Amino acid sequence: MEGWADDWTSEFGSGGISLSAEISTQPSAPAPAAQSTRSRRAERVAVELGAGLRQRGASGVTVQVVDLSTDGFKAATHLELFVGNDVWLRLPGLEPCHATVMWTEGPMVGCAFERPLHPAVLDMIIGKRT
Repeated sequence: MEGWADDWTSEFGSGGISLSAEISTQPSAPAPAAQSTRSRRAERVAVELGAGLRQRGASGVTVQVVDLSTDGFKAATHLELFVGNDVWLRLPGLEPCHATVMWTEGPMVGCAFERPLHPAVLDMIIGKRT
């Protein structure tokens, strides 16, 4: 894990972020009311996962991912993000994943990956063994 933080720092700027994660897999909470009418392409899995997030041209910050699917994620962040912003999510053990902000609601942000995660990668992240 130390090498991961070093890679992040050298790749995305200094600041020595420290990430820790605790994964909890539970049935996904309902989507916010504004999103409930939109159908999802992939099943969401509720998680509690620390990850890195950065905007284009900015340093990475630690965020809390609260649900994850092959197509995107929902996270709590202090960043002021807007629909259409490009972001890169750094999940533990993986290269940064490019995503686009699809919605924001207070500190929560929903993003769609530009390239979906492979289902086996999602299973690895949430602790399923296939």
